[in-house]
Order: sequence, then structure tokens, then C-alpha cells
Amino acid sequence: MRALILHGAGDVRLEEIADPEPGPGEVVVAVEYAMTCATDAKILRNGRHPAMPPPPAPFGHEATGRVALVGEGVAWPAPGDAVVVANSAPCGACFFCGRGRPSLCDSLVYLWGAYAERILVPARIVERNMLPRPDALDPRLAAMVEPFACAIRGVERSEAGPGDTVVVIGGGVQGQLLTACLARRGCRVVLCDPHEDRRELAVRFGAESVMDAPRDAEGARRVRAATPGGRGADAVFEAVGRPQTWQIAVALTRRGGEVNLYGGCPPGSEVTFPTAPLHYDELRLQGSYHHTPQAVRAALELLTGDAAPFAALVGDDIGLGEVAGVLQASGPKRPVVP
Repeated sequence: MRALILHGAGDVRLEEIADPEPGPGEVVVAVEYAMTCATDAKILRNGRHPAMPPPPAPFGHEATGRVALVGEGVAWPAPGDAVVVANSAPCGACFFCGRGRPSLCDSLVYLWGAYAERILVPARIVERNMLPRPDALDPRLAAMVEPFACAIRGVERSEAGPGDTVVVIGGGVQGQLLTACLARRGCRVVLCDPHEDRRELAVRFGAESVMDAPRDAEGARRVRAATPGGRGADAVFEAVGRPQTWQIAVALTRRGGEVNLYGGCPPGSEVTFPTAPLHYDELRLQGSYHHTPQAVRAALELLTGDAAPFAALVGDDIGLGEVAGVLQASGPKRPVVP
């Protein structure tokens, strides 16, 4: 079969490799659509990801398709079933799983190799995080379950509620998905982004207002002044992934508010914060990583029945040979047809 194999930074090759064969509990899925994403773009730039096997390695992690083969002991799914495959599954038994934090599982099993004609799904993902794809769901959108589940998980960690003012910094895919989740919760979302088209799209996803991105202290004061009473936001979600923007997020938050450091920064990044607002203003800083099985199921349900314009996040279909070029340029997510 044809598959994209990552060999190092900026080096991904379309190769002919052996068709996968399922072992006990495993499933082989014929990929109908994979999906490009910012994480894969970062992986291509860096040549690695901490959870990936060392290069050369299978590439891509968002996929949907139909079951081609099942291994011994698999009661469901059956060959021909349409499925959505999450890109990981927790063990359910470690310290963190026992504390209700499965995204921090000590032995999280990941899925790699979505940019291929077929993908081998590990037994634990088959058991815990492979779901039937609803007939009513556009398969192109089904491949978005993973990033949407991450946004749902991030909002689940927030205490922001109905009527609260929440600033989302960054109007990329994750910023739009966060906006949709927060708006559904009844929050008054202010999305900040330098691009007019992203700001306009955010209104369709439920943002109450939009502003240019705050790039410095003056920009932060401008956004803070637009919050009720000029107090600052009840919560701020940083969905860009830059240390400078993490710092700005703190400057936008009211006393007693929360800062959600949602965007992952480049490897080796460091950030400093002024101590006074953290201590005297009792700010709460928290990160959000990955997703949970519960969030994956919620994402699938919302993608199937929600009125939000999720299709607006997705561009035209591309082939495997076009993936590298798309990942090296900015733009919408692109469905990949093997």
C-alpha cells in the first residue's frame, strides 16, 4: 500500500510499504479520509513527536474509514463497518486514570499512520476509542473528531459559565472549536485574531464580539478595556502556542480569573510571568493536553448534530502526494483521500 513516512525534519516521503495485518484485538481500517492539522505541521518541522516511534515512522493521526480486516478476538467492528478512530486510548488502570485524568495516562497508546491507504489500529484503541460513524455525519468532518475532542476537553477543565466573559486568543481551527464549545456553555466569547476572515468566522461559531490580536501591553490594555467594567476576562484561552501570547493571556485576566494555556509552545520554550498578579490577584493558571474517551464521544455527537459551521474549517480534498506542501503552508484543514 501507499503511505507517507516521516524520515526527519522537513522530510516526508510517499512510499510503498507492506499492507498491515491485524494481530489479536487489532483492526485494519481502509482510510477514506485523513485530515491535515497544525500538530502534523509541527511534527514535520521538528522531525519528531515525543509519542511517535523514531524515524522513519508512519505519519498522520486523524482518520476515518471502513474496517478492512479484524484480528482474533474482535467482536466489533466487522469488516465493512464505517468507523471513527481516535488517535489514542488510556489504560484505565494507572494512577492518573484512577484520578479521572486519562489524558495523562502513564501508558497512553497512540495511533500513527493516518496518511496511508490502510492503518493498523492498536487493540486498546479498538476496545476503548473506536466508534461507529453515524450515517448522518459527513465522512470529511468525521476525521475532525480528534481536534474537536481536544477543544471539548479544554473547556471541560474551565469553570467559565453562563454570562462569563471569555477571551479566546487565536482564531485558527482550535480557537474556533473552543469558541463553539464556550458559546454552547453560555459564555460571552471575545475572539482575538489578526485576520479579518477568522474574526468573521468566529461570529458564526458563536463569538459575541471579535477584536484584533493583542501583541503587546497596549494591545492587552485595549482588549481588557473592552471587558465588563474594564476588569478583564473571567477566563482567557490561549490557542496560539507562543510564550509571548501566554504572557499576554495573564494580562487580560481579571482578579480571581483563570488562564487556560491551551496552545502548545515549541519544544524547549520557556515563559516568565510577573509574580504580583498570580499571588495578589489569585489568578489560576492551567494547561490542557489532549482529550479523553468521554470528549471523543461528545465531539462525535456534536459534529453529527450541531448547527455550527464545522465545514467552514475544511478546505478541498487533496491526495497523499500533496500533504507535505499543505503542511508547510498556512490554511484550513484539508481532507486527505489516499
